[in-house]
Amino acid sequence: MKNFIFAFILFALLTVNAAPFQLNKRYSIFLPCPFTTSDLLGVDIKPDPPVSEKSVSFNVSGTLSYYNITKGKTFLLIQYTNEAFGPFTDDYKQNFTKSIKAGTPFQIFAPEVPTPKLPNAYELLVAVAELSDDPAYKYNALACVFSSYNYS
Repeated sequence: MKNFIFAFILFALLTVNAAPFQLNKRYSIFLPCPFTTSDLLGVDIKPDPPVSEKSVSFNVSGTLSYYNITKGKTFLLIQYTNEAFGPFTDDYKQNFTKSIKAGTPFQIFAPEVPTPKLPNAYELLVAVAELSDDPAYKYNALACVFSSYNYS
């Protein structure tokens, strides 16, 4: 019985002391964009999740399988959209500052992306893109992911 009481007290002390060391949970989960078969991206945002009308930093990385990144032509695209992927604010675009050949890993950092007043439900789209030659489309996504948020 003494061993059981000792073990219980030891367990309780370890549990209380371990509580401050819980891992930070990531809120945003980025999935492949449904309208393209492009490559995927790794996206880390801070704060996570985005806070309405506060800037967000984006650290985006990946490897394009088939497309080159062209300095001054290829850009990081960030869109806040409704659930049907219709943008409800201006697009954020940041040009790549160097060219990178297909198959080569890349990383781009956008330190202060403005966040609009956010509705209860929205999508956050992150892409590596170029302007489209097709008048039916604004952008050609070379790599694309999105995350859904719903607070209703």
